[in-house]
Amino acid sequence: MARLGRKKTRPAAPAARRRRDPRFNTALARGLAILRAFELNDLYLGNTELAERTRIPKPTISRLTYTLAELGYLKYREDIGQYELAPGVLALGYPYLGRMLVPTVARPHMLELAKAMGANVGLGIQEGLEVVYLEYALGEAHMNPRQRVGFRLPLARTATGRACIAAMHAEEQDEILEQIRQANPKDWPVLRRQIDDAISQVRRTGYCMVIGTYNSMTNTVAVPFPHPDGRQILAFNCGGHAQIHPPQKLAKAGERLLQLVRTVSRALTETPVAAAAGRR
Repeated sequence: MARLGRKKTRPAAPAARRRRDPRFNTALARGLAILRAFELNDLYLGNTELAERTRIPKPTISRLTYTLAELGYLKYREDIGQYELAPGVLALGYPYLGRMLVPTVARPHMLELAKAMGANVGLGIQEGLEVVYLEYALGEAHMNPRQRVGFRLPLARTATGRACIAAMHAEEQDEILEQIRQANPKDWPVLRRQIDDAISQVRRTGYCMVIGTYNSMTNTVAVPFPHPDGRQILAFNCGGHAQIHPPQKLAKAGERLLQLVRTVSRALTETPVAAAAGRR
């Protein structure tokens, strides 16, 4: 069901293959790696910490952080000798988010579902071996500060990621599964069984669940949502604390997510901007 209407695409090439390509610019990749090294709880990072996280030589890190600060993507705190992210990073994502209709159309329906289920609802898009949040709606009493736009989840270990894998064509699945195997050699036998089970769940019910296997305190259900442009895979999820959201409740949330997908798909086809884009 989830595969219908999607154009066949190829996942991003593994890092080693990209680096061997003569078109690959290592300096640019290193600069972006520094920006991606900052996590939610990191107020400040020094050159030594950045070198450890990115495995980039410290002298190179020093030149890159200086350059990024000059361009407005980092800000240097002289009082502590460390860097923090600067507002310039927001400009990188805004044009992308601004032209994405799905989050805008989906948000009111996500808020309604979050309130009705007392759960957190998210919309993510596959990016390599991760899923990145494009939108969210928090319905639990105790909010998770991480579940915001830009929040990243592992593709292989979460319901959201496995729903994305389930929506892929066979060739795409084979390639992404090989990348997951290379990235997780020790855990691969278990991960493969779990991913295969999630794919079977999606084929059978339209959604898949992860019950405490990514985070022992969290249960989540997810539904794939191939983007109307046919080139990207998204997924909606719903869940929260395991004691509040047992599998029986998640099944009801899965049915609600399927209805949400139908509602959003219908709204997108009726949106003038989306219709015009589809004719190009």
